[in-house]
Amino acid sequence: MREFRPLTPDRVGDLVGTCAPCTFWQTVPSNGHSDPREPLELLAEWVATVTSDWGPPGRIAYVDRVPAGHVILAPARHVDRLAAFPTSPSDPSTLMLVTAVTSREHPGRGLRKALVQSAAKDALRHRTRSLEAVAGRPLAVARHACVFDVAFLEKVGFRIERDHPAYPRLRMDLRTVVTIRDGAAAAIARALDRVPGVRPVPETHPNGSSHAHVVDHC
Repeated sequence: MREFRPLTPDRVGDLVGTCAPCTFWQTVPSNGHSDPREPLELLAEWVATVTSDWGPPGRIAYVDRVPAGHVILAPARHVDRLAAFPTSPSDPSTLMLVTAVTSREHPGRGLRKALVQSAAKDALRHRTRSLEAVAGRPLAVARHACVFDVAFLEKVGFRIERDHPAYPRLRMDLRTVVTIRDGAAAAIARALDRVPGVRPVPETHPNGSSHAHVVDHC
């Protein structure tokens, strides 16, 4: 069984992956001076701060109740490391996808893609129009393990928003995602309307959009 639970301060110990626990995105470059506190303590404090200001900054995926992956997102004002990148957004309210990783036991792209989709759904709940991320290209020197690969983001629906030879910023237009989904539902409804004995009945989704399910009158 697979489930996604909100990232809360008491769940930071369930973060997985090769660089977990990691505070790369939550801190500024140390320049030889680092915070003496443990990473888990710093992360728990950061999660609490973002939750108070915006909401839970991500989700943890559990497979058969065992942590299998996580995704982290937050407004740019809470992602301190962005200041070190040449393509960081100028708007502090820009919603940034920070991390989406899976454990070694679940390395497939399917779960990682599902984590990104869950982040997009959370963004839509906040009525955010887009989700952005800074990613690295092969030209990026000593790219940190927590920086996305451009190819992965493009495969899950992101497009270049501000280009750069090493660290471009990409964007997923969530309005387009919704339009495609609702457009597909409308197309199905039109097709079913031409089938004798089958009538599509509008059904209101919790997010307010209407979808069609099939009622067979035969």
